[in-house]
Amino acid sequence: MRRILLSGATLAGTAAALALPGAASAEGAGTVSPETVRPGGRVTFSTVCAEGVKSAEVAGATLGLSARIPMEPGKASGTFSVGVDVPATVTAGTYSVSIDCGDGSSSVVRLVVSPTGGVPTGGGSTAQGPNRTLMAAGGGLLLLGAAGALALRRRSV
Repeated sequence: MRRILLSGATLAGTAAALALPGAASAEGAGTVSPETVRPGGRVTFSTVCAEGVKSAEVAGATLGLSARIPMEPGKASGTFSVGVDVPATVTAGTYSVSIDCGDGSSSVVRLVVSPTGGVPTGGGSTAQGPNRTLMAAGGGLLLLGAAGALALRRRSV
């Protein structure tokens, strides 16, 4: 039987990793939104560093960007984010991007660059509301069909 010893820091890190998805409670917890983007698209990198940390950076060289991209501080202490345009020339694939806090902690986020972009979550026919022209044309066709059915019924009687 193998015995595994865990330190308090390891247990805290494990508990943070098992927290609910989307919870950014762990220090150095980075995210990228959207997680899938087309070349030339825009993504936002965010992170939560230890309270009191004054800076954070994204390592952009992986995507063909500046080696160090400074992040803007958020409203809460230790939170940072930055919007980045993914170069249109980047090759489709999965990229591991490092987000580094000023205290030396870091996290790695996964960004998928796909020629088709992310999953469509909107748009379509209802994005701008109803098309009144199409509704009027459809209503006219319904009335025309009802009038034709009524005319055929009267002839057969």
